[in-house]
This record gives sequence, C-alpha cells and structure tokens, in this order.
Amino acid sequence: MQPTSWSDRFVSAALALLAFSCLTGWSVAHAQTTTLVPEDKVRLRVVEWRSSDSRYASWEALDGVYTIDDTGDLSIPIAGHVEATGKTTEELADAIAGALAEKANLPGKPYIALEIAEHAPIFVTGTVQTPGRYPFEPNMTVMKAVSIAGGFLREREDNTYFERDRIQAAGAYRTAVLNRRDLLMRQARLRAEIAGEQSFEIPAELAGTADVDKLKAQELNLMRLRRVDVDSQIEAANDLTRLYGQQVESLTAKISSQKRQIDLAQKELDNVNNLMSKGLVSNSRQVSVDRWVADAQGTLIDLEVALTTARQGLSEADRSKINIVNRQNSENQELLNQVNLAIGRAAIDIQVAQLLGEQAGYDTQLAQINTDAPGLGKAQKNYRIVRRNDDGTSRTIAADEQTALLPHDLVEVGLDTNLQGPSPAPQTAPQKQSSAAISSDVAGDNRPAPGWISPTGSN
Repeated sequence: MQPTSWSDRFVSAALALLAFSCLTGWSVAHAQTTTLVPEDKVRLRVVEWRSSDSRYASWEALDGVYTIDDTGDLSIPIAGHVEATGKTTEELADAIAGALAEKANLPGKPYIALEIAEHAPIFVTGTVQTPGRYPFEPNMTVMKAVSIAGGFLREREDNTYFERDRIQAAGAYRTAVLNRRDLLMRQARLRAEIAGEQSFEIPAELAGTADVDKLKAQELNLMRLRRVDVDSQIEAANDLTRLYGQQVESLTAKISSQKRQIDLAQKELDNVNNLMSKGLVSNSRQVSVDRWVADAQGTLIDLEVALTTARQGLSEADRSKINIVNRQNSENQELLNQVNLAIGRAAIDIQVAQLLGEQAGYDTQLAQINTDAPGLGKAQKNYRIVRRNDDGTSRTIAADEQTALLPHDLVEVGLDTNLQGPSPAPQTAPQKQSSAAISSDVAGDNRPAPGWISPTGSN
C-alpha cells in the first residue's frame, strides 16, 4: 500500500471537518452573535484530529447539553469551570477548546461545536393578564412578551379573585423568606464546622427574626451529632492505632529475644562442630543442633514479616484519621457551595413573589380607577426592561412595543397617567408596598418616572 501523501491527508481532514460541521449544524459564518447569560443551555460536541490515524475522533463523554450557572460559568469535565456570561457561542467554543487543550495536554485545540439549545427565560410583570416567567424565543419583542403573558390587564368584576391572588403571592413570599432564613442559618453552621468551631453566631441578617433561636438550636443539634459521628470515627481509628502500636512493641521485643536465641544456638552449633572434628560427639547431635539454628532463623523471619505488617497497619490507621477530617471538610464545603447558590435563588424567589404580590394589589386599584375614570382604558402603555449586565449588576432601559428582548430580561408594563378626556376625581396615588419586610439584597431602587403607574399597590 502506498504511503498517504500530505495533500491526501489534508483533503481527508478537510472533508472530515466539513462533515462534522454539517452534522452539528454549526459553522463559523453562522455562529450566534447573541451573548450568553445565566440559565442559557448550550449543546456541545467535541472532536479531535488524530494525525496518527488521519481521522477525527469524537469525545462522546463530553457531548451533551450544559446549563450556565448563576455565577455565569459553564462546568465541563476536564475543562473545569469556563466563564460563559457575556460571550458569544463562538467565543465560548474557543475558550472551551483552549481549556481542554491545556488541561488534557493536547498538541492543539480540539474542534468544538457549540449551539444554544435553550435560551434563558424572560420575566413579564405589570399590567398584563398573567405575569410570570416565560421561555425566550429568537426575535422576541416587548409586544410579543405581552401577548405571551395574556395581553394587557383587563378589568375584572370578581374582587374575590384579586384577594386570592394577594393571598397566593403572600404565601409564596413568606415561603421564600423562610427558605432563605433557613439557608442563611445552615450557611453559618457549615462555615463553623469547616473552621472546626463548636458553635456559631446567628447571622446579622437574621437578628430579631421570629423563631431564630429555635432554628439555631436545631442547627446546633445537627452540628453536635455530626461532631459526635466524626469523633467516634476518629476514636475508632485511635483504638486501631493503639492496637497496632502494641503489636509493634510486642513483635520488636520478640525479635530481640529471638535474635538472642539464634546467637546461643549458633554458639552451640560451633561447639558441636568442634567436638565433632575431634570425634567426641555423634553426627546426629550435629544435625539436631543445626536444625535448631535453622528453626530459630525461620521464626525470626516470620516475626520480622509480622512487624512490617503491623507497622503498615499503624501507618494506615494514622492516615485514616486525617482522611476522616478531610472527607468531612470536603463534604461540608460542597454543601456550603450548594447553600450559597440556593440563597441566591431564594433572593430571586423573594423578588418575584414581591412583584406578583404588588401586581395583585395593583389589579384592585386598576379596577377602581376604571370605574371612576373611563378614559383610562385608552391610556398609553409604558414599558421598561430590567437587563442584567455582564458583571452581574442590572440596568433599567426605557422601551416600546418593538424593542428587542434578550434572555433573562425583566419586562415591566405600566400605564401613563396623563390621560386624554374628562378629568377624573382626585385619586389617591398608589403607594408602594412597605419595604421594611423586604430583604436588602432584593429591594430595588428604580423609581417610576412621572406619569408611570408601576405594578405596585398597597395591600
């Protein structure tokens, strides 16, 4: 068979790469230009050119759909955590290829096929029929988001419906607050366990909270139970260490005694050999003493082997004590990381529940205003978008019906109070719900512009 020429290999590689691109539906010219945000899901495929076989090999273990976490990172086997927020799919693919090449010590970057499998959702709130979370679609605008949320809010006659909405929103808010409280206390307990402390202080954010002492007592009980479990494992390892230590001491003493026995037997054998040379003892006497020496030496070897085994067991017992503590700290750190992420999600749940509760209160106000001011039905709608920046902060953008949306946007729909038509009777301006009960990390400072009825209301 003729050796493959360089040009043949080049053509083969080009055809293989072209086939890979066609199969995955990806090409550089058609790479997504939309930057990625948390909760985006991407589909990944990896292939590597193997010059020894003149072919492309797929890394099937890495193929699949991955979700960008709340911190903006993508966790991929071998590559580890790769920053994804603010990157296009092409830029992220290049970053993944570089990470794989570095971590796996590859001669070159592998080929990465990356596409968005599912966008992060959007959130719609304000004067719409069904505020909430909705899937993002390409080319989505504010008006499309409003239509998905059931259209603009219409007057309803059943005030009981409004009361039910408020009760449900209040329940969701209370549940989210309690969940965040429990998570903060658990976070404090895990940090104390990792630091090796016997107790912990109540987080400053929970000072004065109802039942906080009871919650701390529960976490302290769990902390003590886990400490007892670890201490019992360490004590068992200490018992094993003492046992092996005693065995080492005993075997060492036996070996010393056995060596003295061998020395005596060897002297006896030398005397017998001397007498044998003079014909004063029989041959059987020499054989008997020689066998005695051999048996003593065999026993010494057995004792030395047993001593080596005991010392090995002693070393393993010492290592097991260290491993018990390290394993406990590793588990605690993993739990702490999960709790930290859950605290962030709980803060978002609190904010969403608050917005939904404010919306439920605003529904009642809108129904009353419609009764007193018929011209409100023709009021101009106002729109705002709360968009997340690449660094995790947020900004508010004035929008209209045709403003394009991005994944993870929060769309606020309001009404312009500068109405055309008969002047209505003086109305009490909607008051924003008291923020005293709202956590500082979820309270927003974006204030409505003049003429804007934000989706808030007093309950």
